[in-house]
Amino acid sequence: MTAQPVEEHAPAPDLWFSPNVLAFVPSVPGPALRVLLFLLGAQEAGGRIVITQKGIADAVGLQRSAVGLALQHLQFARMVTMVQRGVYMLHPQIAAFSTPVEADEAVRRLDEDAYLDVDDFEERYQQTVAAHQEELARKAQERQAPPKPPTDLAAHRRRRGRR
Repeated sequence: MTAQPVEEHAPAPDLWFSPNVLAFVPSVPGPALRVLLFLLGAQEAGGRIVITQKGIADAVGLQRSAVGLALQHLQFARMVTMVQRGVYMLHPQIAAFSTPVEADEAVRRLDEDAYLDVDDFEERYQQTVAAHQEELARKAQERQAPPKPPTDLAAHRRRRGRR
């Protein structure tokens, strides 16, 4: 028997992030917390993560659809932003940086209403979730409404004086 080669990974650079990072987590569903913890460990300096939803699902042992819902909740909480397909960005208050100075500078660049450490953080998250649920219900109701009768194009043309 020959030994299988061991896959070597480059050591991750040392990153710094605030020890109170989890103080900002609202009451997200359990899968969202699992995804967040994974993203915290998979990020580059500055909070950038390049990975597909399938990659996250494989890493945390969830279905891809559950990862999609988890990411949606993290976006509702403003903790994660999807930059483009397969590229995510953590909020500067929870992201890791090369130095504490870089972390402080990133947080200082935030608009005042973008901070996570506010008294109504949980309320904002719950309101966003509720608004999303209402929008889903509205769309479902629209889909169940009887279809409009087809337009009578001939009658429309006659009314407008066309033939």
